[in-house]
Amino acid sequence: MKTALKILITCLVYLLGNLPVQAQNVQVKATIDTARILIGDAIKLTLSADYDPTKVNVQFPVLNDTFNRFEVVEKNKPDTGSGRANNLITQQIIITHFDSGRWYIPAFAFTVSPLQGQNPYTLLTDSLPVTVNTLSVDTAKPFKPIYDIREASMPLQQILKYIALAVFALVLTGLLIFYLIKKYRNKNNGPATAETVIMLPPHEKALQSYSELESKQLWQQGFEKDYHTALTDIMRTYLEEQFSLDCFEKTSSEIISQVKKTRALSNCRKQLRHIFETADMVKFAKSAPTPEQHDECLQLAKEVIIESYKKIKPIEEQLADN
Repeated sequence: MKTALKILITCLVYLLGNLPVQAQNVQVKATIDTARILIGDAIKLTLSADYDPTKVNVQFPVLNDTFNRFEVVEKNKPDTGSGRANNLITQQIIITHFDSGRWYIPAFAFTVSPLQGQNPYTLLTDSLPVTVNTLSVDTAKPFKPIYDIREASMPLQQILKYIALAVFALVLTGLLIFYLIKKYRNKNNGPATAETVIMLPPHEKALQSYSELESKQLWQQGFEKDYHTALTDIMRTYLEEQFSLDCFEKTSSEIISQVKKTRALSNCRKQLRHIFETADMVKFAKSAPTPEQHDECLQLAKEVIIESYKKIKPIEEQLADN
């Protein structure tokens, strides 16, 4: 008898020690916003757990996309309420059903893990009945034909968008056509053959310039200063191109000093001095040379070019032969 009593007491202690719901004060619940829907309507399912986070951890159930022929449309993350001693965590899930009849949302299992070293245990919610109805059809009335397809009116914003795209396409096409026409015309109106630019050697270029200057008859028309300015500029150009002398930034005396160092011009210093000094007299002293002096300066300039080129010609021929 004593042995049986001990066994009974031991069983009661064991059972009381394994009643975690009461000890830990954890409440779990599943609710829905409606228990009656039409096929395809939405049901808001709310799962909640109320517990003391200092004593236990509660894990929410993991729902599949389909359970008991209910389909999950949207699933939100669990949300923790504030301003409470305990944690009130809720999770909202949108579900639906496409078969008529009476169906049950099954019980959901929450896993509770005590923080005092006790074994985890499971709490279940209540199962919830849901009635899914179909649209009522009056079979006494005749069936109506299916409505024809109706064209939806286009929004004004979309119309303006299409108009803008059409205008842009027309402008782009017009610019392309204009570019192609212009290119075709320029091709047809262009010169048949490109003009060949003949580069004369310095001495020929200078002699040709003097011939053109002589034909203008500037001093005969009273333009003595322009005549001698052009005459000396031609000579400066020749000296720079033929002998690489810096002449346009130098005075007449500085040019003569450079000429002394050039062997091909050693016999031309007197003529060059007379040409530049006469030009300086006309430009700065407003001297009026005689017709003979005008012609003399031109002939001396031609003589300088011809005589200096004679001395460098054998050197150019020798370089060409090599």
